[in-house]
Amino acid sequence: MSQQRIKSEKSLLKLKENPLDVDGFFYLPNSTNVCPDGKQSLLLRTPDSVSEPVLLTEVKNVHRIENAISFDVEDITSKFIAHFIINSDKDGIKFSCKVEAPKPIWLLEWKLSGLILEEVLVPALGGQSIKKNTPEGTLLSYKYPFWWNAQFVLGSNGDGGIIIRSKDEKPELKLLRVLKEKDSFEITYGFEVPAPLDKKTFEAEWYLDFYKGNWKNGVDIHREWLEKAFHLKPFNQHSNFPELANKVNFVLEVWGARRDRINPAHSFDEIKDRIKEFANLYDPTKTILYLAGFAEHGIDSNAPDYNPSQQCGGEDKFRSLVDEAHNLGYKVMIHTNVLAMTFHHRLYSEFKKYQVIDCFGRAQTWGLDMDGDWLAEPYFAYINPANKEWGVLMKKTLGDLINKFNLDAVFLDQTLLAFNVSNGNNFLKGMREHIQNLQEAFPNILFSGEGLNEQVLPALPMAQVHGIDSITEVHGMEGQVAWREVHPISSYLFGKYTRLTAHLLTKHPSHPMFAFQERSYNRLGVLPALVLYTSDQALDLAETKAMIKRALELKNYKDLS
Repeated sequence: MSQQRIKSEKSLLKLKENPLDVDGFFYLPNSTNVCPDGKQSLLLRTPDSVSEPVLLTEVKNVHRIENAISFDVEDITSKFIAHFIINSDKDGIKFSCKVEAPKPIWLLEWKLSGLILEEVLVPALGGQSIKKNTPEGTLLSYKYPFWWNAQFVLGSNGDGGIIIRSKDEKPELKLLRVLKEKDSFEITYGFEVPAPLDKKTFEAEWYLDFYKGNWKNGVDIHREWLEKAFHLKPFNQHSNFPELANKVNFVLEVWGARRDRINPAHSFDEIKDRIKEFANLYDPTKTILYLAGFAEHGIDSNAPDYNPSQQCGGEDKFRSLVDEAHNLGYKVMIHTNVLAMTFHHRLYSEFKKYQVIDCFGRAQTWGLDMDGDWLAEPYFAYINPANKEWGVLMKKTLGDLINKFNLDAVFLDQTLLAFNVSNGNNFLKGMREHIQNLQEAFPNILFSGEGLNEQVLPALPMAQVHGIDSITEVHGMEGQVAWREVHPISSYLFGKYTRLTAHLLTKHPSHPMFAFQERSYNRLGVLPALVLYTSDQALDLAETKAMIKRALELKNYKDLS
């Protein structure tokens, strides 16, 4: 039997006669084998047949040399071909693949099955751990950089584990799947072809290696590359990190206008009363007052216009609220959306040509299921922030609000979105540069975002993190389960560069999920937030005081466990 051994500093990959069959993947210092009888698989998806992948199973043209192997893998028709090279690299075992097809390609997916792991750690949402007691057949999928926020995954196996990653600075989309097999895991690492989907060849590379000890050592492997590749700095050295962002450690979030009721959740006068009451509990100078739904008829009502709501009291009452908040010592942040434009907006006909069109030619929108048929009705359009016209509009809109009402901070909703656009400039690059252009225009204003990923990380010194969303039904997941938990892998990765705060939809202490939420946020090390959705929700509670205590004892990202 002809075998192939590929050895790096810490790793040894043994392949059987058929190089798709894995004899073992070993950690060299102690010969730990985490893949004793594994299998590599390759498949391609084409845009005209996304659910009918082409399976590449026929191995040909195998060439073995010392510490490397090359071979071709074809489908049964020999029309789809992958040219594969596996060799040693300073970053572990390096996989290089070039695929050729008779028609355009959408996705390349590489699978490695038979991985004997205690848990899989994914830097997705707030970070999550998938345990080995996961039910057999469970499959979880993540898209990079939307939800899967960094292009690596860890497999823990006691004192150490494996890392699968790529080192790709390009703003391109990727895919991760985790499948629980009977006694092992299968991990899929995928690459999406940049739109327009008219390319019949595609190349990708990725790495497989070990880390020793704590899972943080695995994260540090990727962080070292990430920091250099994206020129990252600690958040307090960020060019747009005003002193207020360094001082605050609590968010008081108060909801205002509502579009489906006559009375608002809070009027501006009622918010005045709320901030006075909270000032008796905690220092306002360490608190951001986050005004959600302050504009028009509520969040995103007439985006991108954000005129103070008449329902809540109008401009004069809003100015009085901001002045009172400043007198008490609060810093005031308004809620906006980074790329939303409602269809009824006066400028939509002008900006429609800049709407995001994905790689399948679909115009992208935010939708809500209004009638209960499980189909989302489109609510507003997503405008590609890569267009300079959008930047000009948002500088004017936000600048008028900042100057007119003496605001301290602007929250940009949906900064974590990622689209493979078929027309116009690259969406991910455009999102990062759009935020940076706003920061350059308003250097004393704190711009915070929703969610983080590697592509926008250089632009956001503060951002909300999705804490319990990754293991509950908030974003359509399957609900809290014993085999999936929040994990500080994402907080540890990003916490050096961005101050992390609780998500917009954080529960009030009266909600049954609040206690679980707080335990999760505490583990993730995020700034606590007291969210007041209605004027009758209590503020002075034991849970509030516990959050304040947590704010005073916030962990450094290095101390997360």
